[in-house]
Amino acid sequence: MAQRIGRGRRRLVAVLVVAVVLVLLVLGFLSSFYVNILWFREVHYSNVFWTVFWAKVLLGAGAGVVFFGLLYANLLIVRRMTPRFRAFSPEQEVLERYRTALEPYLHLLVPAFAAVVAVFVGIGASSRWQTFLLWRSANATTAFGFLDPVFHRDPSFYVFILPFQQFVQGWLFSALVGVTVIAAVAHYLTGGIRSQGEERVTPQVKAHLSVLLGLIVLVKAWGYDLGKYTLLTSSRGVVTGASYTDIHAQLPALRLLVFIAIACAILFLVNIRFRGWALPILGVGLLGVASIVVGGLVPAAVEKFSVLPQQQQREAPYIARNITATRFAYGLSKIQTQVDVPNSQVSATEAAANAPTISNIRLWSPSVLQSDYNQVQRFQPYYLFKDVNVDRYPIDGTERMVMIAAREIDQGGLGGQATWQNVHLTYTHGYGAVASLVNGTTASGGPNFILQNIPLQQGSPIALGPKGQQIYFGEVSGAPYVVVDTRQQELNYPNPSGAGFSPSTYQGSGGIPIGSFFRRLVFAYRFRDINLLISNLIDGRSRILINRDLAARVQTIAPFLQYDGDPYAAVVGGRLDFIWDAYTTTDLFPYSERVDLGTATNGAMSGQVNYIRNSVKVVVDAYDGTVKFYVVDQSDPLIRVWERAFPGMFTPASQAPAALRAHFRYPENLLQVQAYQYGRYHVTNVAAFYNNSRRWAVPTALPSGPEQQASGLLRPYYVLVRLPGSDAVHFVLFEPMTPYQRQNMVAYLAAGSDPGTGPGTYGTLTAVQFPGGENVTGPSQAYSFINQDPKASQQISLLSQRGSRIQYGDLTVVPVGSSFLYVDPIFLVASGGNGIPELKLVAVANGTTIGLGSDLQAALADAVGQPPPSGGGGTQPPPSGTTVQSLLAQALAHFQQAQADLKAGDLAGYATEIQAAQKLVQQASKLASGTAARG
Repeated sequence: MAQRIGRGRRRLVAVLVVAVVLVLLVLGFLSSFYVNILWFREVHYSNVFWTVFWAKVLLGAGAGVVFFGLLYANLLIVRRMTPRFRAFSPEQEVLERYRTALEPYLHLLVPAFAAVVAVFVGIGASSRWQTFLLWRSANATTAFGFLDPVFHRDPSFYVFILPFQQFVQGWLFSALVGVTVIAAVAHYLTGGIRSQGEERVTPQVKAHLSVLLGLIVLVKAWGYDLGKYTLLTSSRGVVTGASYTDIHAQLPALRLLVFIAIACAILFLVNIRFRGWALPILGVGLLGVASIVVGGLVPAAVEKFSVLPQQQQREAPYIARNITATRFAYGLSKIQTQVDVPNSQVSATEAAANAPTISNIRLWSPSVLQSDYNQVQRFQPYYLFKDVNVDRYPIDGTERMVMIAAREIDQGGLGGQATWQNVHLTYTHGYGAVASLVNGTTASGGPNFILQNIPLQQGSPIALGPKGQQIYFGEVSGAPYVVVDTRQQELNYPNPSGAGFSPSTYQGSGGIPIGSFFRRLVFAYRFRDINLLISNLIDGRSRILINRDLAARVQTIAPFLQYDGDPYAAVVGGRLDFIWDAYTTTDLFPYSERVDLGTATNGAMSGQVNYIRNSVKVVVDAYDGTVKFYVVDQSDPLIRVWERAFPGMFTPASQAPAALRAHFRYPENLLQVQAYQYGRYHVTNVAAFYNNSRRWAVPTALPSGPEQQASGLLRPYYVLVRLPGSDAVHFVLFEPMTPYQRQNMVAYLAAGSDPGTGPGTYGTLTAVQFPGGENVTGPSQAYSFINQDPKASQQISLLSQRGSRIQYGDLTVVPVGSSFLYVDPIFLVASGGNGIPELKLVAVANGTTIGLGSDLQAALADAVGQPPPSGGGGTQPPPSGTTVQSLLAQALAHFQQAQADLKAGDLAGYATEIQAAQKLVQQASKLASGTAARG
């Protein structure tokens, strides 16, 4: 009786363990697969999820079924070839006992073993779904429209078709090798192969293995045939692409190896009759020797003895092919070139004629301004300005360059308040944005805000509506999930008076309903968070927001695109949108030169490519989390293939709202890559290209302080300029170019970012070159001239005393008419980790003249010889007839009102009154200085 009870208990425990395991497996499946279905449905990209899912299933199932068939068939052959009468060694007697014990179950064990291995093989194959979709979706409409010079195929073959063929060949080769090894082991276990005895391998086993080895060699022959196409991206020669040696030695070798491999395969098949080892050994030896001699030694000898002694002449036609292909692959062939003879200095007349450019010269660098924003506009440790970006907005009827940043939530800053309820239910979103003019400063040297504070102080056109002020989705990486529409009110922003907070309830369309017990259970398991299941604050209306940072949200939908390193925020129609440039890339474009993206972009991107297009602008609504993929380059075959693969996923850019298109800008990382390649590939003469006699380069970055060392390459920057030969002012991305390993400027690239059509508009690339005899100052030379100037050096030394340190902003080269101004802002930061950068000095190099001032206007006046047109963002002069006494009286009134606002807890009003008072004091100081000078 006791034994029966014990057995019953053991069975119950076993059943419970199995049930728990099954529940966990089901929950694990649902928390991944089911949650993904719900999330893709939320963002309205279910078709993307199912397209990828079925591509993986089709590819994995196909590979698994084929492998299962191969393995199972060969294991059946092994069983049938099992010798009936065998003399066993002691070692094999042990194996025979196990085989005899398993024999009754082999009809089940063999297919089960083959199925298990096939499942893992199928899972491995399914990871190549992108290659499969490119192959399946390519057709005549996705061609590039020209033929390569060697095999006369459209580049689409190398980018879309060849990779899948190589995958199939490589997979089939590996599968046959694996099946052969497993079959050989099975023959050993069944006695067909023995370690001792006169006949160690039976004739039947020799025939079986000969067939498998023959098939392996046949597949290898296919690999040699496909290998000839990879020569078009060979790196053996001076440049990427099939070189002289590749065409005259490697290509014939590969063709010869194809025939030798086929001959070896025939020898293996013939060996079915002879069932010896002589023919297989002869075939393998012949193939190995031919591969070493014909495929390795001969091309190496041709390269060393025929090419290197006369490399330029031998490689000339292949360099020409590389130049043509590279210029196309990076969009360099569309660059419009101009020659301009610059003047030595900007005259006062030119300064007046280029008022829009001068009034938009950027003083604040993004890194400096980000530090400033986080010091003076963060207000709470759980807010964060992740990035600051340059954009343009019409202000008072004039297009002005503005720097803008979103105030995002960072639950990591909650510290001791980081309870589950606070992190996931209360502190759910950031609040508002901050914007300032690129060159505007206050009297103390801080940024001149046009959008600031909590609650927001804002005005047209940068005005955020209620839903635009709340930021649920943004750039902060690793943002945790939050649950909205709960019984817990969300914090909209802290009460300025310090008592409680302003509450809000989410009114957007984002989020996955989580009210039911089943869904709460699934999500609780997904995030390993029991609170989602037991919290009484979550009810039937509640929704959960996941994948809230841009990287997780966008890349989960479209992992096949490559993304720019710098998404940026834009205020569009009262909403805050994040715009992220996406690229279609490949490293398989024939004859195009590869580039390391990390080197070209200072680490902002990674990987190697030899073709790139900014085909897509991704727009994410910061409130709803909706994601839109706008195609801005329909001429790109890669994006046309992805459009065919995912119907309905992409939207033509022409259908984007005009207010949104106005904020599309040429991406920095793309111009960095193009400029990096253009340094060599602006040269189309083969001899000059080979000799590197006219090579250019992107200048190196400049130090950020007197004792700092620069690293990387100079980043391009946005400016409003009038390009040579144009009467209109354009918003362009600007990158100076210098001769290779020299510092003077030889040209610059300007990428148009204005919406519309025509010169200087979006996507137009212009290269302005200077005659060879002209010596134009480069960025590093201007930086040295400024720091060597006695007046500048003295002022910098005075500023960097008494516990402060100097921090340089971005030195910008600004085309003004037919000349250049070099503007270098200098900030003062208190020593220590919490210093607030303040603009204290602006240096302007105008030819050999160095102008200095506390703001841009003063420095320009000193450099040019007279004040430039107003609108630079500095302190404006007081109206005529104003006295010093009246200005000071007004300032005192503002100071008094500021104190009253502070006592009332009105921090926004306090900040406004202080800024107004500071401006009036500065105006009074300037007026007093002018009066004293006249007296």
